[in-house]
Amino acid sequence: MKHTIPFILSLFLFLLSIQLILSHAFDSIFSFGDSYTDTGNLNVLAKKLKSSPVLSDNLPYEQTFFHRPSHRFSDGRLIVNFFAEEFGLPYLKPYLGKNGSFRQGANFAVEGATALDPTFFKKHNLTSYVDPLSTSLSSQLQWFKELKPSLCQTTKGL
Repeated sequence: MKHTIPFILSLFLFLLSIQLILSHAFDSIFSFGDSYTDTGNLNVLAKKLKSSPVLSDNLPYEQTFFHRPSHRFSDGRLIVNFFAEEFGLPYLKPYLGKNGSFRQGANFAVEGATALDPTFFKKHNLTSYVDPLSTSLSSQLQWFKELKPSLCQTTKGL
């Protein structure tokens, strides 16, 4: 069960990528998820909350491709980085970093994020499964809603 959700998410992203590659009709990417797509949001959260250092700030993370820690939980690019390369877009910046324009996309993923809200885990006495720094999908979707007005020319569809 632990690996089912990442597998389904990866399969969905793979199938979506096939469609995107065939269409090439996109000029931005918005990413949601956990450590499979986090490009630095956990790092920003940890600094804001003055938490302990994040593992992705140290080698061996990113030593092969970036040659320096870049806040990714991998030794190189994430699948969302490959999408960006394919469409000629820049690598996604973490939304919580709030640095620069997000017109070509933003990354809302946070390492350890859950699909369910923390209230679900508390209600069922499963608090040991929730990292205090992690977020849920609903948090990430709320961040996206906050960003949308700066991206849209009209209020239609907001």
